[in-house]
Amino acid sequence: MRFVLSFRAAVAPMLGVLLAVAIQPARAEEGTTVFSDTSRIASIGGSITEIVYALGEEGRLVARDSTSDYPEAAAKLPDVGHMRALSPEGV
Repeated sequence: MRFVLSFRAAVAPMLGVLLAVAIQPARAEEGTTVFSDTSRIASIGGSITEIVYALGEEGRLVARDSTSDYPEAAAKLPDVGHMRALSPEGV
């Protein structure tokens, strides 16, 4: 019984080290898409839309969510849905 416990105590750390070495962490660059044109904005949130208009950058807006009801000009933009239930297709 004592041999089994000491064997497990010796094997467990070695197994942990082997797993740590065998499983490589994912690199940050893998699967990342970098967009070169970042001038278009889809405003998600009424307050964000108001801030964009206050900064005078409304020309960059291409879409809004359904909570963006002010200023009135924002209602003319395409609606991508509610901010808490967005689908990737809409955005």
